[in-house]
Amino acid sequence: MAVNYRLTKENREDAKYFGKWYARAVMTNKTNLRQIAELIQTNVSVKESDVYAVLIEFVNVLKSELMASHAVVIERLGTFRAGLSTSPAETAAAFSASTNVKGVHVNFQPEMRYLSGQGKGKRATCMLLSGVKVKELPENKVDKTEPEKP
Repeated sequence: MAVNYRLTKENREDAKYFGKWYARAVMTNKTNLRQIAELIQTNVSVKESDVYAVLIEFVNVLKSELMASHAVVIERLGTFRAGLSTSPAETAAAFSASTNVKGVHVNFQPEMRYLSGQGKGKRATCMLLSGVKVKELPENKVDKTEPEKP
């Protein structure tokens, strides 16, 4: 398996790398909780319905813990935290949750580790994607023979 990408050209004229080409990850499908339960049950001695029930309860507990302002650490996956979108107030006394808090969201930080041979000052690797391969999406219709602009 590999993460697919599509080539895209930077078209914003004010961008530092205007006119340059980048790879953007492309998702080719979606997997839902029921499908995950089905995939898990093929690797364990538990029925799909039991796995699904546990995953649904996991989602409920995750929501409850986030709403209690707890960080939820899932080993080998990462950490979930609640975050806020706010508008500024002129002073601390002028700040009001009802006025200044515009929304809540979830922040996710994947678990990162240094692989063997890496140390301080080296990039950590996201454990979810360690060893991943990438490949160009087969139907990426980009003319790679485009002439260079002077």
